[in-house]
Amino acid sequence: MKMDRFAQENPNLSPGRPTALPHRRSWGLLWAILVAALLAWRPAQGAPAIYAPYLTDTPPRILEVLEKKTEEGVEITRLKFLNRELPDGEKVIIYGILARPATPGRYPGVLVCHGGGGYADGVAPAVKAWAKRGYVSFCQDQPGICNMRQASSSGPWSAKKWGLFTVEPDPTCNILFDGVVAALNGLALLRSQPDVDRSRIGVTGGSWGGYMTTMVSGLAGDRVRAAFSIYGCGFYDEGSHWSHTIGGLPEETRKRWVEHLDAGRQAKGIRANYFVAAAANDWFFWPHIVMRTLNEIPAPKNLVFSPNDSHCILVPGGTSGPPAFDHQGHRTYMEILWMDYHLKGAGEPFPVCQPIGAPRRKGDAIEVRFQVTGPKPVREASVWVAPAEMPWRLKWWRKVEVQPSGDGLYTALLPVEETEYGLNWFGLATDERYISTSTPMQEVQPAALGFKPEERRDVRFAEDFEGPEAAKRWRRQYWPEEKYKNGRALVCAEAARTGKRGLKITQQFALRGDGIRGVALRASGTRGLAFWVRSPGGTGFDVQLMGEMPDGKRIYWQSSQPDPGKEWKRIEIPWSEFKLVDEETAPFEPLSPGLGQIRFVTPENAEIHIDDLEAIR
Repeated sequence: MKMDRFAQENPNLSPGRPTALPHRRSWGLLWAILVAALLAWRPAQGAPAIYAPYLTDTPPRILEVLEKKTEEGVEITRLKFLNRELPDGEKVIIYGILARPATPGRYPGVLVCHGGGGYADGVAPAVKAWAKRGYVSFCQDQPGICNMRQASSSGPWSAKKWGLFTVEPDPTCNILFDGVVAALNGLALLRSQPDVDRSRIGVTGGSWGGYMTTMVSGLAGDRVRAAFSIYGCGFYDEGSHWSHTIGGLPEETRKRWVEHLDAGRQAKGIRANYFVAAAANDWFFWPHIVMRTLNEIPAPKNLVFSPNDSHCILVPGGTSGPPAFDHQGHRTYMEILWMDYHLKGAGEPFPVCQPIGAPRRKGDAIEVRFQVTGPKPVREASVWVAPAEMPWRLKWWRKVEVQPSGDGLYTALLPVEETEYGLNWFGLATDERYISTSTPMQEVQPAALGFKPEERRDVRFAEDFEGPEAAKRWRRQYWPEEKYKNGRALVCAEAARTGKRGLKITQQFALRGDGIRGVALRASGTRGLAFWVRSPGGTGFDVQLMGEMPDGKRIYWQSSQPDPGKEWKRIEIPWSEFKLVDEETAPFEPLSPGLGQIRFVTPENAEIHIDDLEAIR
């Protein structure tokens, strides 16, 4: 067999799996028998049998070495490998990038999984960054979550109309299956490198890359020693951006997709030390499925929830720091320390936060405690609380100060307003290394602690845009379909009617304010909204109430307002003037547990100033 120079120099990158195939005429029958057998059989570790051929350390066959070069002390190889061959002879060919320290040695390995809409070349800086830190690293295009217009891989997906939720005639016809197989092949290729210590392998990725980190770690079992997932997890059918879609699938389709392609169902197979950095308001992956995934993992695990963040981790050690780090090479600072500790034995363990004891009533509040156990002093600790009945994406987390009591113990008093509804809370701590961890997500029911309905506290809803939280609470929509890129909003002095700051919105824009608690507005007997507004741009605007179904479907009520003029004018909008948008009937009333946002939507050429927003009675 003729091998190129790179394969001769790196025998573990040479063809691995046999490619001699039966005559094509016999493929249909053989494939049907094989698939039926695989679907009926599961390996002892519990992984779906369709993955069994890819759960070994036999590397995929290298079809082509595109480039090999050395730069900044790192040897980088771009290549293509055979992911699998279909029954009709079509090949799935995957592009990947391998990077290693140029200095010969024995190194740990890190598999990098790109996120949704990403591709291997897009995370090439990460592969290089890990190699510069003393790891052999590999990434690959992952069909199903890959931007195939920019990727260098090929397969029959578009011609066959394979989709993300296709499982007919079997789950191997799902494009995401090839993504998972690509990552498993990438893992085998990484582990087969002669300079890689197989006992020290890590996997990391963000968003859909976090899904892939969880999926691969679950399928690979003890072949992965450390995993660092950013946002992504499993149990998509139970609480994610895709829950509504998955819930609408035919029952058998849904069951097959969940069994074979949901990462949460593979979490029991994880043997790696697993960390998930989760955004408490993440658009895609909601906290309860993060917890559901963690609860399935038998291996050591840790986590952090970042309050009021969506698809970013703004606590120390997260996506923005502190401290400063290479943002092109790494999504978070903490992933570096996690891999260094578990794969190199460098540094010390991460702190662990755990709730201590049962919550108890203390006056008109609920006392909760948590403990931080770790090798370094705690720089900062806090508790964060939000209404439990509200949709996860729409909550506004309030910071509660804590009182230290020694031995890493912290106590906080959760304010209770609506006694008939629960509270979510978690403890958060950052040590002197800028490592942030949190307790698992908690829920407490005031009624179970003796709070009576008549003890509810009547808290008036008002927003003057003066506090330090206003600029974060009032922000653009995350999802591209719900925001306008040419507009802008800011809290500034120019838009202030009273005080020092007001809200300014320019051009076509959709601005949201989170944490609008419908049950409180109803219980307080409010009759509508009022605010002061002026329009230097000479346009009208829309005011919307927005709520969510448990599966994430969004419901809107809207009141359209004409041009209020260039001078300040007070507007009152009764709740009855908000009309349902794009639905014949509402699944719930506006002032209900499903409510979460007030939105201001402006047209082109708009300049709107808003101040002193409040609920009126």
